[in-house]
Amino acid sequence: MSEKTRFEQNNNYRRCFPVWLKKLTAVIVFIAVAFIAAAALSILSNGTLEVARYEIENEKLTSPVRIVMISDLHRNNANQMDRQIVEKTALESPDLIIVNGDMLEPDYTEEEAAAYESLLSRLSAVAPVYFSAGNHDYPAYFSEIEFAKAELLRGILPSPLIARLESTGARFLERDLVDIEVNGNPIRIGGLYAFAFRYKSYTEAQFESIREFLDDFRSTESFTLLLCHRPVSITEGDADCENIDLILSGHTHNGIISLPFGLGAIWASSRFFPEYDRGQFDLNGTKLVIGAGMDGYKGIVPRLFNPPELVTVDILPQTP
Repeated sequence: MSEKTRFEQNNNYRRCFPVWLKKLTAVIVFIAVAFIAAAALSILSNGTLEVARYEIENEKLTSPVRIVMISDLHRNNANQMDRQIVEKTALESPDLIIVNGDMLEPDYTEEEAAAYESLLSRLSAVAPVYFSAGNHDYPAYFSEIEFAKAELLRGILPSPLIARLESTGARFLERDLVDIEVNGNPIRIGGLYAFAFRYKSYTEAQFESIREFLDDFRSTESFTLLLCHRPVSITEGDADCENIDLILSGHTHNGIISLPFGLGAIWASSRFFPEYDRGQFDLNGTKLVIGAGMDGYKGIVPRLFNPPELVTVDILPQTP
């Protein structure tokens, strides 16, 4: 092929791609490269714990109360996270520490149990600790469990693990409540794992037992704080949140893979782009805060645009 023929071919190729298409192609390539670079940086930062901060007001309080919530560690990356959890929790200077489920797996090892016990002990030296059960670690806390078909309903026989963990000074709450005072504010804390609505597999007696706990929990003038690992337990069906001031949840992991710029989870709670993925929500006056947790599903899928997080909630007296 002559030089002249080759030159003519090149000109023909150029004419096939107008200027606007070249510019569009360049923009697409730039966005793709930027996205890949941002995704890589996001994955590399998954070993660094971030702090998500929320603030609510409530007329029942006369002075501020700060809560730090930890959830969904799954003991997968405990070695690199435990030190950060304690250090960053201490820097937040909380009045209460909530450990909100899925810290262990049903087949946990003695080494993992010892690490969790050590973590609770160190956290208890920072502030009072209250911990609850998630869907992964519920079987670790109870030797016998009542089911509604495949759904966990109620722990019947506590396992020795509860007493072992409570020896650190932490308090386990599952269908249980405790009344305390924090900075002069009366506060009632309770824990409930089961669905707070008429789940399809619940018998009337099973649902009534849940209602009895909730009615007992809400029969107070104190500020009410409910530990509810799964947000769907309180956001679905005919769940009644009346007279519950604050609900803390985890479980969603903010979908593991999220949209950039804080646009939310792609998939969580068995649905695409869920409404309740991470953050602060208002349920007819009840405040719900969902933490993104600290780990994924045993590292099969890396967290993307979704750093592991510790949650701080400041509860302030309501301004006039």
